[in-house]
Amino acid sequence: MGSTEQANKALVRELIDTWNRGDLAAMTRFWSPDMVHYGRDGEPLPGTDVAAEMARFMNAFPDLRLTVHAMVAEGDLVATRLTVEATHKGEYLGVPATGRAVRVPLLGQLRVVDGAVVEHWGVADGLYLLEQLGLLPPELLRATA
Repeated sequence: MGSTEQANKALVRELIDTWNRGDLAAMTRFWSPDMVHYGRDGEPLPGTDVAAEMARFMNAFPDLRLTVHAMVAEGDLVATRLTVEATHKGEYLGVPATGRAVRVPLLGQLRVVDGAVVEHWGVADGLYLLEQLGLLPPELLRATA
């Protein structure tokens, strides 16, 4: 692995560490001004909208913790396999706090250019999150696994 890949992985690890500290302002400093996020629908979401959504999520799950299970870099891309663990302590998507602990897998791919994230693709298991919050029957989750 070349020095660019190593530097990109180090940047992504530092970004994850910053997320784990709950410092949204510091996290956005890792992004280029025109950073774009793509979710499961493939529609682009500009960085300002991503920051607002992250703030809502962090308010609802203030003890959020990301655990890195795998990180692979090739060229300007860094792929991650993570687990999100948190407690639902505030309203999120219209759902009042449940006090339930959640654990959700998250896959991501970040493109890093000149030391900044310019693109992020992320897919989390939203059905599993809703089931853990008590909003979906477990049978539905098993049927979609």
